[in-house]
Parts: sequence; structure tokens; C-alpha cells
Amino acid sequence: MTRLAERVAVVTGAAAGIGRATAELFAEEGARVVLADVAADAVEEVAAGIRDAGGSAAAVVADVSSEAGVEAVVGAAEDRFGPVDVLVNNAGVELKKLVEDTSLADWERILRTNLTSAFLMCRRVVPGMKERRRGVIVMNSSVGNFIAATKSSAYGASKAGMMALARSLALEGAPYGIRVNAVCPGVIDTPMNERNLARSEDPEAMRRSWYEITPLGRLGTPRDVAQAMLFLACDESGFVTGLPLVIDGGRLIQ
Repeated sequence: MTRLAERVAVVTGAAAGIGRATAELFAEEGARVVLADVAADAVEEVAAGIRDAGGSAAAVVADVSSEAGVEAVVGAAEDRFGPVDVLVNNAGVELKKLVEDTSLADWERILRTNLTSAFLMCRRVVPGMKERRRGVIVMNSSVGNFIAATKSSAYGASKAGMMALARSLALEGAPYGIRVNAVCPGVIDTPMNERNLARSEDPEAMRRSWYEITPLGRLGTPRDVAQAMLFLACDESGFVTGLPLVIDGGRLIQ
């Protein structure tokens, strides 16, 4: 279990769900992981659990949608472990509203949290990666790049923007040995989707629909997505860049 041995990895939105699973798996594979999140108690608990299991991890409480938050996270990683080798842009929030019900404040909050944070994090770490002529960036995008959903205009735009950012950065980074890819999850059993269920008029019907649109007949787990993150972060995907890796249980093949 050493596919990321001695590499410094930063995972944003690491307090729960896919971010937590990714940070834990990266640590299992030998990475020195910096976990960033605004949820102070939760992210500290995850980092402590990784250390208790024999891994190397540090938690940073910061909002990576701001330049100050990004500097706090990357600066802490560099001070504690060294230059960032792997960046996972996972921080994100959801919004389920029709476009006419989406305020400008809603729109800006979703875009800043999901997309601007990824841009700011990339902008901070890419110069060092170019200098060292190596580095990996993985975005947590969505199957929303390929299919539409109602009440998802802001969220879908933010996730599609992450994929566009990944493609452009892949071209810019390729001459320097930097690879940039994205995972595109389908319905994953995360706290975010639990919140979506809780807000639904008919939670049972919504949950049934998730199973019905997934040919494999189950919801994805955070670990399913973390495994894909690991593949894109390690040398096994050394000839892969600028692409989406879909983890959706077969939803898109229908």
C-alpha cells in the first residue's frame, strides 16, 4: 500500500463523504495528507483518526473559496510536509432550486465554493509543480457534465466549470509533467445527498429513483470515488490527463 509513498497530498472538503474517504485512502497508500475544511471539529477528528491508524495527516480549518484560506492550507502543507505533489479539489456545496428561484447570492455562493475554490487552489500550487516538473490535480466534478437535472443550474454550472478548468490546466501543465483530471460521480451515498433527501417532498420516492437510474442497483460509496481519485493521483495513470473518469454505476450507458 505505497502508491503515494512520501507524496504530499492536499484534500479540500475533507471532513466528510468523498473528501474524507479520499484523505483516508491516500494516507493508507503512504501520502502525507493535509485535510482542509470549514468544519473544525469534524476535520480534526478525521485527521486524528488517520494518525491513530499509523498515517501522516494534518488538519487545517479554512475556507478555500478565499485567497486567505487557500494560503493557509497550502502554506501549512508546505511548512509541515513540503511542496504539494497531489491536489484534490473536492470542496463543494449543493443547491436544489429552479433557476428563477436562484438568487444572485445563491449563484455566487455555489460558484465560489465549488469552482472558484478549485481555481484558487490550482493557481497556488501550479507554479511549484511547474518548477519541480511534476504534480497531479484531481477535480471532483459530476455526471452533470453529461446529463441535466432539474433544480441544478448553479450546481451543474459549477461542476461543468471544474471539468473545463481541468482540461485547460491539463494542456498548460503537460509540458511540465503535470497531470490534471476529474472524477464525475453519479449518485453517491454521502451526507450531501442525505441533505437532498431530507429536503425532498417525498424522500422515499427520491431514493427509489436513485436506484432505478443506476444499472448496478446500488448507490455508490465515498470509497468507490476515493479509489478513482487514487488511480488518477498515482503513477498507474501516468499517461492520463485532461479527462473525466465517470463513477456512476452505469447511469450514463442507458
